[in-house]
Amino acid sequence: MTEKNKFIKDLNTLINDYLTEKDIKEYIESVVQAFSPHMTFGSSDDLFSSYFKDAVLSEKVRLLTDTLITYVKGVFTPKKYNEFLLQFGKILLNQGENDLAYDIATMVLNYSENVKDMDNFRGEAYLLVAEFHMRQAIWKDSLTAIKKARDIFEEKNYKDGLGKCEFLIGSLYVQKGELKAGSVRLKHCFKYINEKKNPLLTAMVEVNMGIISFIEGKMNESLDLYNKALSKFELLGDTRRKTEVLQNIGMIYRNQKKYNSAIQIYDECIDIAGQFGYQPILNLCFCNKAEIYLEQGDLEEAFNFAQKSLVLSYQLNDKLTLADIHKMLGVIALKKRNFSSAENFLLTSLRLNQDLNQELNCAETNYQLGVLYKTKGNKSQAHNHLLNAFKFYNKNQSKTIASEIESHLSSLTG
Repeated sequence: MTEKNKFIKDLNTLINDYLTEKDIKEYIESVVQAFSPHMTFGSSDDLFSSYFKDAVLSEKVRLLTDTLITYVKGVFTPKKYNEFLLQFGKILLNQGENDLAYDIATMVLNYSENVKDMDNFRGEAYLLVAEFHMRQAIWKDSLTAIKKARDIFEEKNYKDGLGKCEFLIGSLYVQKGELKAGSVRLKHCFKYINEKKNPLLTAMVEVNMGIISFIEGKMNESLDLYNKALSKFELLGDTRRKTEVLQNIGMIYRNQKKYNSAIQIYDECIDIAGQFGYQPILNLCFCNKAEIYLEQGDLEEAFNFAQKSLVLSYQLNDKLTLADIHKMLGVIALKKRNFSSAENFLLTSLRLNQDLNQELNCAETNYQLGVLYKTKGNKSQAHNHLLNAFKFYNKNQSKTIASEIESHLSSLTG
């Protein structure tokens, strides 16, 4: 690999923080036959670098997880075991291994139940559960888990934990399209955390504030926030979050019609995601490239990348991207004047987004349905969908697109 995979770096840091040299040697000897038969390794770094030499694949991560947890359970105290599991779960979540992270969070919750001095571990485990549900767009379950964590942290006056709760709630609102509520909660994080002492959480807040600025049409402000976050992620060596921010910057270039610059960024992200096994990021890259080709009028390339994203979305159970892809396939069908297919795809996208309570995505899909029905001459349906879209964008001060929709509405009554 041209760059040391952060998953391997974090894994080695974790193991060296928690295991003695003797423990590490015992662990390597106990699993080496499963990882790399007929080879010897002097360190965990050598072992994992060899094991993940070609790519970080889920089946390899699962084998690593099972063997490592089995080993540490036999050598750690209950407190140290829970500490280790939580740190390992966070590494797995960052890698995109959501189900494994959820399993580990559940182990911590079960293992620490009714055990003295384990409350903060339970709080952190609930936050892992919350993030898992957020990635599945199950907002209610995510909020329930955050509230359970917050109750624990408030009782213990654990300010870092409370700051994380505020961030997750703010991020959840942003993903749902409730931008004002999201902004309030994100800014509230800094009541509990020190920006200089917690650059990672600060950068994550900046990314979400950048998303809000992007939706509001404030591209320069959004780019400034993304670049601030990008610098922090680079200093922290956080390749995954760096790649996610690059994708967001690509969306700004797309919005500015700088398509070549946007595609260059997405191609870079595809290379990194493929190399490091970041499947969710790879999926977003396919989706974003499909959007760009669609805007350029290259319907075949748009369809090809949309199909790639569709397959990967089903594999990852990525419901948010599935809704986006159905919307995109609907727009492609509309441009090909296949109105029946367009209506089916767009209504499917709207239904999925309504099920997920995604206000922003519902507005985008309503806009496209309005254009479809206007093209078909169905003024009543067109008016209803366009008006629903207008209400969202007007409420969230997205003046440019609100003006476009208002123009469509005026033409229906003119």
